[in-house]
Amino acid sequence: MNLTFSAKNASRLAIIAIIGAGLAASAKAETVLVDFGGSNSFRGVNVPNPDPNGHYWNSLTPGPFYPNLIAINNTPTTVALGYDTPVGTDSFNGPAGATSFPPTPAEVAATDINAAALGDLGVKEAAFDFAAGPGGGAGNAARFQIQGLNPAETYTLKIFGSHKFSDNDATTYSIFSDNTYSSLVASATLNVQTPGSPNLHNRDAFATISGLAPQASNILYVQFVGAQGGLGYLNSFELIGSPVPEPTSLLLLASGAALVFGYRRR
Repeated sequence: MNLTFSAKNASRLAIIAIIGAGLAASAKAETVLVDFGGSNSFRGVNVPNPDPNGHYWNSLTPGPFYPNLIAINNTPTTVALGYDTPVGTDSFNGPAGATSFPPTPAEVAATDINAAALGDLGVKEAAFDFAAGPGGGAGNAARFQIQGLNPAETYTLKIFGSHKFSDNDATTYSIFSDNTYSSLVASATLNVQTPGSPNLHNRDAFATISGLAPQASNILYVQFVGAQGGLGYLNSFELIGSPVPEPTSLLLLASGAALVFGYRRR
């Protein structure tokens, strides 16, 4: 069978290729995985790199400033994380239940999560330990900054929190506009334990905050606290950046589509 392409067909294929390239560029995302707690923190463990899914993590202990976090594919990024309040980490009464210092391999293996439901966050070592607010006279809210973000991107935060026998069933995760933490941008609330059954930790749900534009100085100002003001819990998060197509790019894509459909009508 002989196939013959006209000039019109060739132009149509070229336009389709351009549109496809534009859509692929707009769909490209930079993803960073952060685990709160690590082998140098109290009753914590690092996530192995790569994890069972072939992804790379940043396992952070409280206190230090962390520049140039690695992306999910082990490439360096400009993303950094620093704390604005004291933050404690532990694993006791998290998804693994009672844990030791240092944790044993058996305790890590006993981490009870639904890995499939949690997606990229469904890794035992990442779910095992958690961060919590300072408590006491310092208050229960924990605050940190995600710095070095790209102003040409919007971001999605997927947040996993899990803890047994908490004062509050749920933790509220909030984004603010600057380091005064006074102007709320967005928030989400997640049950870290089952209401009415505090012995049952969250094993299969995460909170999602999407469409986040970098705020002052290209930073996301993050706070977490118990929904009724008690301690809040944060085990891990996934930060996904998505480029925002420029208006000219959108116009070109729309024009190309119109040309293709126009050809089809003749």
